[in-house]
Amino acid sequence: MILMNEEEIRGKLILPFLNELGFDLSEISLEKSFSIRLGKTEHIINGRSDVLCRRNGKNLFIIELKKDSVDILQKDIDQGISYARALIDDIAPFTIITNGKTTKIFDSISRVDLTGKKISEHSDFWKNGYMLSTDEELRIRYEALKNFISFSDENLKIFCGNQVQDRMGPIVGNIGDPTSKFVIDLFVQRKNLQSSFNSFVDSDGSFFAIVGTAGVGKTNTMCSLALQSLENSFVFFYNAAIINKSPLEHIAQDLNGVFSSKSESNSVLKKLDELGRFLNKNVFLFIDAIDESVNTNISLELSELAVATRNLNKVKVCISCKSNIWKNILTVSGTHTHLFEELNKFHQPIGSLDNNPGFLLKDFTEQELTGIVPLYRNAFGFKGEISENLLKELRNGFFLRIFSEVYSHKLIPEKIDDKDLIKSYLKQSFEKTKIDFQTGMRILSKIGIILINHKYSEWDAFNDDGLEIETLLENLNFSLNETLPEDLFARNILTKSNKEDSYNISFYYSKIRDYVICFHSYKLDQLGDNEFYKILDDFYSNYIGQSAIEFYLENATESHKYTLIKYKKDKALAYVNSYNSYLEENFKNSKKLFLPKTDGEIGIALPVDLIKKDGYALFPLKSAASEKILHKHLEDAFSGEYWNSRMYEIGAYTVYGSNYSLLVADQGKAVKKQIFKQLKDIIQKGKLSAYNSEILIMEQVSLIIYYYQKQLGYNDRIDDLYMPRFELIYPIDLQDLQKRIYRFRAYEYYRRLDYSIPSSTIDLRVEDAVKNNLDIPTLNITGDFPPFEELSKIVGILQKKRNP
Repeated sequence: MILMNEEEIRGKLILPFLNELGFDLSEISLEKSFSIRLGKTEHIINGRSDVLCRRNGKNLFIIELKKDSVDILQKDIDQGISYARALIDDIAPFTIITNGKTTKIFDSISRVDLTGKKISEHSDFWKNGYMLSTDEELRIRYEALKNFISFSDENLKIFCGNQVQDRMGPIVGNIGDPTSKFVIDLFVQRKNLQSSFNSFVDSDGSFFAIVGTAGVGKTNTMCSLALQSLENSFVFFYNAAIINKSPLEHIAQDLNGVFSSKSESNSVLKKLDELGRFLNKNVFLFIDAIDESVNTNISLELSELAVATRNLNKVKVCISCKSNIWKNILTVSGTHTHLFEELNKFHQPIGSLDNNPGFLLKDFTEQELTGIVPLYRNAFGFKGEISENLLKELRNGFFLRIFSEVYSHKLIPEKIDDKDLIKSYLKQSFEKTKIDFQTGMRILSKIGIILINHKYSEWDAFNDDGLEIETLLENLNFSLNETLPEDLFARNILTKSNKEDSYNISFYYSKIRDYVICFHSYKLDQLGDNEFYKILDDFYSNYIGQSAIEFYLENATESHKYTLIKYKKDKALAYVNSYNSYLEENFKNSKKLFLPKTDGEIGIALPVDLIKKDGYALFPLKSAASEKILHKHLEDAFSGEYWNSRMYEIGAYTVYGSNYSLLVADQGKAVKKQIFKQLKDIIQKGKLSAYNSEILIMEQVSLIIYYYQKQLGYNDRIDDLYMPRFELIYPIDLQDLQKRIYRFRAYEYYRRLDYSIPSSTIDLRVEDAVKNNLDIPTLNITGDFPPFEELSKIVGILQKKRNP
């Protein structure tokens, strides 16, 4: 007996038989020429001996061929029907399974065995002209997909691989691709992160977050984790920077036509979870760069995604975000989102992330660099030794990429100049885009000027997430239909950061920003000493300018360095004079309570090296003729006992770590801020008596109101939490203030009588006390408690002065 394989059965039996039935060759498709639908993509069946027959332009039946030595099993029937149901365009009404000896025919919709029957009379689908309700067709296609991916791990990879490849798009490529962030040949997985992710996979947690500054490798890590997860899991990948809908809607869209006829996100996730449980495999959703999403509702939508996955068994979500806006993503209107709650189930809070949960990805360690640098050397072909100082710079992944591209197939110089390195990188970047170098630098230069002249709050400086897009475009004088070239973002020169109602634009890497500002926006290297001196006020007006000056000093002339030293000394002298004058004018009788605890003149100590070192200290002058500026080694100034320290010698009690507050244009504000900070402590410790009438001026009353506004009932009156805003406090109604103090005293009195009394009852008692002018005992409470009894005395004194 001669056995035939599938190919021989098809060639010797099936094709001749179909020809006799009247099928033209154009109506017969073999495995290399017909496709099935996987999600929203098509997949060509390869390496199988299947036949698809069409009639009148519509799919008619699929023939699943088996060797004649193999019996037809139920799994063969399921597989054949699954292919028939998953075909592009139309479902094939009939499925034929044959091994050359036995042939079975099935209704592809009802799965009924039609062998030996007149099939056209028993198929409702055929008789109804291939018509099904939408829900019925989707149910059938879903079952087909579920069966298809259950046949083998390879089918699962095919199903997810197409989606991942499409969605990763241009961020994956080789070193020659201008937009590629992830080059697999250059990637080394971070061990700590891999270990944490593995623990997450084995845990009950549903959300994993990779958080870090720009350039540390978040996108690379996300791509790597997604690709490795493809080996044995369902994987979907999304780049939040380029999707225009919520992640849930995109997931539904990618599976539209399989799970649902609409973008019903929750039902899609439940179907995915059902598939995961059916196959006992995890379903991973990777959402990269959520900080770059221009979707203003991204925080709420991620919160909804967290709720939708909370009770699912197999769906797990991994997201990445820049650390500077992570807090914004996890809160909406000051309230933690459901995303925060879900992340807390796996991650621990991290102090440097404002105690928010996540995995903090940092720059490469020295040990990691030893394995990474050889990969870059091999790929880019740079030559020569890398110094220890340069190696420290290369710990940032983005800077390592810049360095490698600039010195590709070149000898590394003994000393790397950041200025020349970034200049070369920008030139090479623009060569790979549609923007010429001059046009690109002109746009970036204008952005640099806007950044320097913008007024940032301390919160803005802390977040460092750039300017709101509309503000930036308006300052650039762009027309309504103009926007920034996308190539600037694709080449990682600029980046977008999401915020609640819009999105911000900033430079991707601070050194690129600083280079542009120094050498293109302001052309500092071309300024004379006097011009340079005058422009320093602009640079020290905000944190970006300060960073730019530090960058510039690496390339500054000696003359400009000397000019900067002179500028710092002049500003320090002006600051200490202003500080001394303010104390003399407002706190003359209590001046000794403030640093540096002297009734006399005050001097200021600065670092010996004003270019490389920072900080300052205030000290009492021994005589009016003494030098007001001393240069001291301020680092570790108080190491050991104070009495033996360098600071004790000059009478300084505190060394401030930064002298930037001396360099701001509005020194008066900086002086007040420093004095008010001390004043609060002095008042709380009871060192200022209400009877020091000369110094208990209205500003002190204002200060107490400022720090205890909520306890006094001044709700939502003051917005700025960093600096007393007296224009928002004045005018003060002293009689009204006394009433507020009385209410606070009455509430605390009744509350302390019986802590079990409900607050509503206490409120009623307080109203009764106010109405009947009851005598409420004073609150003699020490410790961290509002100094309202002292305030009451001060207000009483002021009232007597105004109404003697």
